[in-house]
Amino acid sequence: MINRGRELMVGSVIIVAVVVGVVGTLWLQGTNWGQPETVVEVLLRDVAQLSNGNPVKFRGVSIGQITSIDVEGQAVRVRMRLDGSITIPDSAVVVLSPESFFGDWQAEIASRDRYPNFPFFEVPEVELGRDTLVLGGYALPELSRLTASAQEISNNLADLSQRLEIAFNDTTAANMARAIANVEAVTSELRDFVSSESRNASNLATTADSALREIQEASRMARVSFTRIEEILSDSQMDSIVGNVARATGSIQQLAEGLEGSSDDMARTLARADSAFARLDDLTARVASGEGTLGRLLADTTLAVRAEGVLLQLDLLLQDLRENPRRYVRLSIF
Repeated sequence: MINRGRELMVGSVIIVAVVVGVVGTLWLQGTNWGQPETVVEVLLRDVAQLSNGNPVKFRGVSIGQITSIDVEGQAVRVRMRLDGSITIPDSAVVVLSPESFFGDWQAEIASRDRYPNFPFFEVPEVELGRDTLVLGGYALPELSRLTASAQEISNNLADLSQRLEIAFNDTTAANMARAIANVEAVTSELRDFVSSESRNASNLATTADSALREIQEASRMARVSFTRIEEILSDSQMDSIVGNVARATGSIQQLAEGLEGSSDDMARTLARADSAFARLDDLTARVASGEGTLGRLLADTTLAVRAEGVLLQLDLLLQDLRENPRRYVRLSIF
């Protein structure tokens, strides 16, 4: 009896242990024991240290856990199972962040407006037509990444400090002091120049005002003159004046045409007189050389007195011809 009792107790302990193990395994796997659940998928570029079984939180409350993590091309798909029927906002996103300082991570469902500067994964339109809700996610940098980034920043700062020490030596400081002094001198000169130009501008403005007043006065006088001209042009006598001027212009034109014809006659008369004078000079030369009858008369001493008288009369005739050409040349202009 004692052995059978021990065997029964050992069997009972084994059965209880198996039941506890099965129940614990199911509990660790996230079995919801028949309760309703919601499946949500998340697309991210990386998941940092997230692993299966990590909790899913919404507004700080644990509402589910991570069930699977798969790599798909350039993205990582994380499958989450949420306990019960949860209403997810339309602008919901998922942020992966450390849950504690001991390496545990979590997935938090939040509104996109809460983290406007995070580069969340853009869900393709193909995923939007599925029955399963697909959200975009972003994983915060790990502490190791932050440490590495801080180390890189520290190295860059050290390098920059070293370069600044090389660049800013005593010579550089002296050059900067001289440059500052030059800038101050240039600023002073510029201030004086601006003051001078301001005075010139003021004088120019005064001159411009005076010129503007003169222009206004000239405009007023011109306006008065134009008014008077309009009054003159509108007078009934203006038409008769214009007609008289037109008739006078016609008369002057006719007179000019007559003078032009008279000028042609005068030119022809003067041409004939020149020809006559040329012939007379030729005749005189021949007479002086003793050619012809008249030349022989000049050569004859008995006829000298009489020839001299004839020549005197001829000279008087020529002189009278030059002084009174109208006696010999009839010129009619009109």
